[in-house]
Amino acid sequence: MFLKALKATAIFALEVMLDDGRDKKSDQDKFIEEHNDGMGNVNFYGDEYTEQEAREADDRGEFYY
Repeated sequence: MFLKALKATAIFALEVMLDDGRDKKSDQDKFIEEHNDGMGNVNFYGDEYTEQEAREADDRGEFYY
């Protein structure tokens, strides 16, 4: 019984360590989702950007969050 519990724990730990993180969002994706107006535009402190413009502006470091 102890060995089964140890095996299950080891399998779970290995799975967590090898998680590739595909379902985790980047900081940029979280920012876009947070400021998205629902129509494909990003509103950030009164300025409106398309999603592509917002990603490029974020890459340039124009957004501080």
